[in-house]
Amino acid sequence: MAFARFLQVSDVHLGRPFAWLPADRREDRRRDQQRALEQAVHQAMERSVHAILVPGDLFDALAIDAGSLTHAIKTFEVAGCPPVFISPGNHDPASPTSALWNPRLLAARGLAWPEHVHVFDTPHWTGRLVPRLPGVRVWGRAFVSGAESHERPLAPSALREVTGTDPMGFEVAVFHGSREGQCPPSQKMTAPFSDQEVQISPFVYHAVGHYHAPSRLEQAPAEGVRSSGARLAYAGSAVALDLTETGAHGALEVRIEYGHQQPFVEVEPIELDRRRVAEIQVDATGAGSPDQIDRRIAKALDFDGVSEYDFVLVRLIGRLPSGVRWSQPGGDLRSRVFHMRVDAGALRPDHDLSAYRDREARTTEDRFAQELIARLDAETDPAQRELLERALTHGLDAFKLREVSAMWDEVGA
Repeated sequence: MAFARFLQVSDVHLGRPFAWLPADRREDRRRDQQRALEQAVHQAMERSVHAILVPGDLFDALAIDAGSLTHAIKTFEVAGCPPVFISPGNHDPASPTSALWNPRLLAARGLAWPEHVHVFDTPHWTGRLVPRLPGVRVWGRAFVSGAESHERPLAPSALREVTGTDPMGFEVAVFHGSREGQCPPSQKMTAPFSDQEVQISPFVYHAVGHYHAPSRLEQAPAEGVRSSGARLAYAGSAVALDLTETGAHGALEVRIEYGHQQPFVEVEPIELDRRRVAEIQVDATGAGSPDQIDRRIAKALDFDGVSEYDFVLVRLIGRLPSGVRWSQPGGDLRSRVFHMRVDAGALRPDHDLSAYRDREARTTEDRFAQELIARLDAETDPAQRELLERALTHGLDAFKLREVSAMWDEVGA
């Protein structure tokens, strides 16, 4: 019986501009990315893994700043770093003109990837032996442009080159692509593959990048498959890249037991992001002042365990007295977290619509309200209903308060 250990990290997106963050927070988040990559290498050495697998999007774009590129190279140069296998993704493709991967263009900057870093730079599968693991090969393929690809990396025709498995070893795949039926709303389908293709592929394990949430495909022991346990896994993004990426973020330790029976694969999450994204819902119904709304948000932060290191998306719901105006969290509340964004799109003023329904329309306000209410009652499309609700809200504010507030829409802080 033998064991192979790998550390899988992907979708770091070094150099991302983080334009959605306030200007004074963007550099902090870019440093978080760099720290996460450093921690990944440190964990790889501490866990004595045989290699680091990077299935794409180490960088956010081809036109990356010199600091991000230099940092990545120097991070992998650290003494004791195990071999690194990189399969460039759709954000950082192995284009011939890419200064990220082209040795000549790197040399012009006075840079070079260390010898123990291998970059798969062709769109077809090629294999490399893993030092200290006789018979074990890592296979990779690269995106060579940022365009969406409809090529199927695990189709039998694409795997013709994956031959000659050593009976004492096995094959591992490292690539960037989309598992069909599992695509998150924020991701694009590119280089698609099916669960059936994974099941019959010649690889014992598939290290995949592209999806930013961790997930895996498990396989029970069976005839005709190369391994059991985790046949495939996404490590997810190394750090959360926007407010939709809730949950833990980091890398995976991949352990493969082989040598005396069908290989068995297990994966263990390694948390790398010191900040988390929390999404909380706060009912502001009946609050009589902006400060009361802030206190309800603060209480929800305490209940959820949100710290000063974290991101938080607050969704306000409920109905407020129509004269209460709240535009953004107060300074004390903002200082509670690294960054807060508030969505007040579901918050509404407490206008008594039943009163308009029941009385005779004698004023312009009555006629306006009754017309919008009638349209709402007849409308079935959710998007159109939302537009009508907002028009009614803003219109009644104008009639009653002689002002229109943008607070019933999304509020950012």
